[in-house]
Amino acid sequence: MAEGTLGSTSPLAPVARGWQRISPRLVPVLAVITAFIIGIPFMIFTSGRGDVGAGLRIAGSAYSALIEGATGFVINSNVSADNINLVVLLAENNELDPRGLNDLARASAELTSVDPEQIRQYATFLSQYELTDEQIDELGTRLPDIDRIGADTLSAMQPLLNDLSALERSEVRGLTEDYGGMDTLSAEDRTALEAVAPSAADYSDEDLLRYMAIINDEGIVALERTVEQIETLNDLGLSAEDRATLAQIAAVTAEDARSLVATQQTLDEAGITNPAAAAEQLITVRRMYDEGVLQEQDVKTALATEFDSAIRDNLVVQRPGNRLLVDTNFSNPFGILYNTNNTPDETSDDRPETVYLKLGGSTFIFFPSNLEATIVRAIPYIIAGLAVALGFKAGLFNIGAEGQLYIGATFAVWVGYSDIFSGLPAILHLPLVIIAGLIGGALWGAIPGILKAYTGAHEVINTIMLNFIAILTVDWLIKSTDPVIMQDAAASIPRTPFITDSARLPIFNQIAPIWFILAGIVVMAVGLYARRAQLQQNIRAAIRPVIYGLLVTLGGFVLSWLAVRNNLHTGLVIMIFAVWFTDWFLTRTTLGFELRTVGANPDAARYSGMSVPRNIVLAMALSGALAGLAGTIQVSGVQYNMQPSFFAGLGFDAIAVALLARTNPRNMIASGLLWGGLLTGAGLMQINANISVDLVKIIQALIIMFIAADTIIRYLWRVPVTDTDGKLASTFSKGWGS
Repeated sequence: MAEGTLGSTSPLAPVARGWQRISPRLVPVLAVITAFIIGIPFMIFTSGRGDVGAGLRIAGSAYSALIEGATGFVINSNVSADNINLVVLLAENNELDPRGLNDLARASAELTSVDPEQIRQYATFLSQYELTDEQIDELGTRLPDIDRIGADTLSAMQPLLNDLSALERSEVRGLTEDYGGMDTLSAEDRTALEAVAPSAADYSDEDLLRYMAIINDEGIVALERTVEQIETLNDLGLSAEDRATLAQIAAVTAEDARSLVATQQTLDEAGITNPAAAAEQLITVRRMYDEGVLQEQDVKTALATEFDSAIRDNLVVQRPGNRLLVDTNFSNPFGILYNTNNTPDETSDDRPETVYLKLGGSTFIFFPSNLEATIVRAIPYIIAGLAVALGFKAGLFNIGAEGQLYIGATFAVWVGYSDIFSGLPAILHLPLVIIAGLIGGALWGAIPGILKAYTGAHEVINTIMLNFIAILTVDWLIKSTDPVIMQDAAASIPRTPFITDSARLPIFNQIAPIWFILAGIVVMAVGLYARRAQLQQNIRAAIRPVIYGLLVTLGGFVLSWLAVRNNLHTGLVIMIFAVWFTDWFLTRTTLGFELRTVGANPDAARYSGMSVPRNIVLAMALSGALAGLAGTIQVSGVQYNMQPSFFAGLGFDAIAVALLARTNPRNMIASGLLWGGLLTGAGLMQINANISVDLVKIIQALIIMFIAADTIIRYLWRVPVTDTDGKLASTFSKGWGS
């Protein structure tokens, strides 16, 4: 029996056999899951400081925020009586109004960073010694200097300080600099000093020089203020513990220390031991006032008479960071909140901001803008991933997608803003921009292909070098001022001029609904025409084309609705076409078959009459064209101009996206969406869970590691090796010259 399998007599044998059949296809998914699991210990030992329970809670918050930021979907708890029970206790013992909620919440939050024992020491000191805040702050501030220099030394120096303080400050600085640096004191020097400071005659040479050195180091003004506090300190007769407490109070200021003590006493009187929870609840109630669901200014009365009806008649959801989601027009479990900030008096441009479904004590929430951002961010990763995958299919490792992105985008942006094309209508101008980007990327990709095919130069080295050439060339083109080549002279930063409106990809919500209907009809008509022979035999053959047409129309309306931030552009359609075309080209065409054959076995391809050099050049040119298309979509759909270092590693991330998709074009959309989602959701994860965005980089690195070295995943999850995996590994290794 093979290792990791179960015997045929085991009751789990059918499960094991089923797992062996399906698990090879799940290796990328298992790699992602494993990377997220390994991310949990990072949070336990960093943010959780080794506390497993705290670390798991932080991990839950972090991953929930990551999912919310990437997809817009989240489930949050509704505000209930449990969210205000501590405020009820506080209101019973204190007169609270809405403004007082903020003050008490702020003070309670500050308590969480101070040791309760330290606050008790503050209270004891403040009640024992009748000092003003100014006296405490001044004395506490000078206390470290008194301890460092010595009270006796400062007292002995006082006559000398009194004499010197009568002089001009410039004269004092000159004297202290001269005498403070002396090792011995001559009779002439002593006489000169005694002439301006008579008290110097009372000190020995050694003490006089030491005191002058202290004055030189500390400054006479600071020493005068320090000496003034010695008498107060002697009168108080502070113990060593009190002196330490005084210094601590001065460090936070006496006013803040009294506030901390008063807040702690307020919480103690209410029987509250968790100041952080109290702060959260106080802010929750304050936010309910801000949203208008609570009106009565006396908090105690409001919680007793208004709270129950407020959460019954309104949707009030507790969001991370003590935020609230409120719908005052709540009437049924499902609802949509719209953004009306554009033109408040008009409803035609209102966009859905939040969609919710109340589920008992929780609410399922969808923020369309988050999903929109993920899709927009994923589009170039998917297309660039296709570029890398196509090279893989031909046995080539195209690391030059970054440079091909830059060159393609540069070609496209020039066509987009150049006066030569400025008068063209969008129906002509936009295709020219896209074609220019394809040509630019293809030309840059063909260079390492030609070198590989006809000189044997390795494509990995060539593409890496061409990346630097492309990036620095674009940097020069944009930054050059003598002569000005592509720089916008009116811009405050180095960039090209903005492309014209006719060169920009349309936003989905700017497209008339009739076009979605026409697109659906075209898809349905093409499908029916392709199945015309089957339709003569069975009318049911029309079902699938009709469904496809309806899905296209419905998808158009959904995408139009989803473009809530006016960012979701029609580059999504180009991306879907690119995925379909790449898959069709590789699996349904003669050229695609030749590319795959050359990638699998160049010798066999050559013996069968295929031109290996031609296919290498073709593969790299097509790969470069796809990378150039990715850059073109970014400048024509997102940025509308070109800047140095604009793509920030997008071409290199495309390698990870291609590997995660197992170089299969059909898997590229899911892989790119995951990559874009991780980057989009990282910001919200940092805000909600106070986790650095570097965690996402760690997860991405782990995913790449597990995909590249999937033996680890196969061992952990007991996944068998298939012939397809062997071919992929062979192709991957060929890219490195093995």
